[in-house]
Amino acid sequence: MGGTTAGAAGGNAGSGAGGTLETGRVRTILHFDGGWAFHYGDASGADGAAFADSGWRQLSVPHDWAIEGPNPPDNPFSSSAATTGRGGYLPSGVAWYRKHFTLGDVPAENKVFIEFDGVMGNSTVYVNGQKIGNHPFGYVSFRYDISAAVKFGAMDNVIAVKTDTTTQPASRYYAGAGIYRHVRLIATSTVHVEQYATFVTTPAPTTTSATVHVTTTVSNAGSASASASIEGVVSDPSGTALAPVTTAAQNIAPGSSADFTFDVAVDKPKLWDLANPNMYGLLTKVNVGGAVVDDDVTSFGIRELKFDGGMTLNGKSVKFQGVCLHQDYHALGLAAPQRAMQRRLAQLKSYGVNAVRTAHDPPSPDFLELTDRMGMLVLDEFTDVWVSHKYSDVGDYSAYFNKAATAPTGMPLVPEVAGVTNAGATWWQVDFTGWITRDRNHPSVALYSVGNEIRDSLSTRTPILTKMVAMSHALDPSRSDTQALFQPDTNGDIGSATNDLLDVWGDNYHVDSALTAMVNAPTKSGLLTEIGTETSTWATVKSNAALTGLFMWTGVDYLGEADAAWPTVGSTAGILDEMGTPKSLAFSWQSTWSAPKTTFSTGATAGKVVLTADHSTITTDWNDVAYVRAAVPDATAAVTFEVDGPGTLVAVDSASMTQETFRGNTRNASGNLAYAVVRATGPGSITVTAQSPGLSDGSVAVEATAGSFVPCSGTCD
Repeated sequence: MGGTTAGAAGGNAGSGAGGTLETGRVRTILHFDGGWAFHYGDASGADGAAFADSGWRQLSVPHDWAIEGPNPPDNPFSSSAATTGRGGYLPSGVAWYRKHFTLGDVPAENKVFIEFDGVMGNSTVYVNGQKIGNHPFGYVSFRYDISAAVKFGAMDNVIAVKTDTTTQPASRYYAGAGIYRHVRLIATSTVHVEQYATFVTTPAPTTTSATVHVTTTVSNAGSASASASIEGVVSDPSGTALAPVTTAAQNIAPGSSADFTFDVAVDKPKLWDLANPNMYGLLTKVNVGGAVVDDDVTSFGIRELKFDGGMTLNGKSVKFQGVCLHQDYHALGLAAPQRAMQRRLAQLKSYGVNAVRTAHDPPSPDFLELTDRMGMLVLDEFTDVWVSHKYSDVGDYSAYFNKAATAPTGMPLVPEVAGVTNAGATWWQVDFTGWITRDRNHPSVALYSVGNEIRDSLSTRTPILTKMVAMSHALDPSRSDTQALFQPDTNGDIGSATNDLLDVWGDNYHVDSALTAMVNAPTKSGLLTEIGTETSTWATVKSNAALTGLFMWTGVDYLGEADAAWPTVGSTAGILDEMGTPKSLAFSWQSTWSAPKTTFSTGATAGKVVLTADHSTITTDWNDVAYVRAAVPDATAAVTFEVDGPGTLVAVDSASMTQETFRGNTRNASGNLAYAVVRATGPGSITVTAQSPGLSDGSVAVEATAGSFVPCSGTCD
């Protein structure tokens, strides 16, 4: 969508940067996933520029070291793990990542930022030996200004990241460890769009016309005043650009910022809905002195989602046919390629699921891109705890919830509302701000949940909830707030300030109290934020117009929440197992939700291994993988995989929740099935072979092509 190449304006990062340059942009964006050196355990001096890291393991991120353990392919599970069964009996501790890079011809006057989509947890970032910042919460994205620490030109730079999950237990479910989401380096003009500043709303659209309303903030980090204007270019779902809109210029003093607002009229818009998830794009250009000095790209959908005695999408009644999901992908842990996410969402859609609750933390940007493109609604959740621990999980979010945040936070400024001030902001206020400003342009995000089953007293919760709702409405006035309440009928919430503050009444497991309380919620709408997997509840949802739907616990099995269950390391509460195999309840929900009927067969045949790949063609992108399924007649037989050609065996897997390594090349089948997760290392034909004792071998070919993975749209896989 428009713009000039990074080399023409803003500079190129050098070839030593170890990443992929995003072309067609004014600002330089270098995808920074490749070329990292990794070390498990602490390493004295690893923050320094001159530290010798040549002996460290070379890898790409996203990387979850806990799922593979410190010495893969050794079994990482241990009955004595500090994470306990709640964390899946998997390891924790300190680990380091280091990466060398150059900035090539990036102008020395540019601002340079490093942006992480998520690091678990308590991460500390250093550049050339200089401490840049620390961020404790592992589920939020953050960006640091590293301009003063980097060396420009061909000189070597080193970024070092320390991750520390030592304090355990830290969660009620598996939380992973390491740089488990994407990283990018961004270089901009001193006059540039601020982090997450661009906000798009589409109030009251129709199929005839719509107004795209845009607000954004431009900062001047230079030493001289700048007269800046904004040019906004909207592109429709086919990529066709509409007529640009240019704002009046504003004079921005050094060290100051200016807010810009503009509207773009769209004739006969293609609305975003569940059946037709049409996505538009916005290119926001910053003009100074007749030249484009920066650009910001935002994807959005044109739609109207309202809660008013029920839920409507573009004027039509719709219900959440939802599931709760944790973020682990079994053998891949939290470092999931986007193809794996897409596979899971497509599996859930086939059984009638149209919504996901991100239980109980903010998801990755990759996940929300998929829900946007695939037409699924999201209940976007903030945290599992506030002030108090739920159990003895001394390392959970409550350990720093109310602590003063350290600067720099890596987040936008906290809004000054309801007694909240940016000066002296606590970590929850910082993380809350970054979470909402990052996610507010996604059309799939239907509703914010500010917390799950918070156990603090009502007197503690009410002031916090007051601030949260005020902050949410200030940062994103287009969306409503709910909370997954814990026993609200006995904890005093019904008839209290909770009832007045929550836009949509949220209730875990208590249908009757939800029906009672939602009539007093501001929108008079209610939601079963968590409920069991029994289909009988759906009749209640259908017969109550104001009850907007349900999210069952849970859509897919997950690691953790298995305390005192060794050698079991996870929960089997899902309607699908971790590999996506349906249980009987999946078909019950498929029928209840009138989804097209499907069947499932393992494909096992006596005397041989039957091998099938879920995709016959993959790209050489990290985000692209193929799941190769081995079906065997013996339900739990050992299966050994081999990969020939330009591919690598990322992991072996099965649906089993009994402790067993995911690394190496052998995995015991579960329910007659074992899996190999394969990634391409170059173009060409990849052959995957599987052996099992007493059976004829099976093989399958997967073709690899050069290029990037492109997520699907609508119905996928």
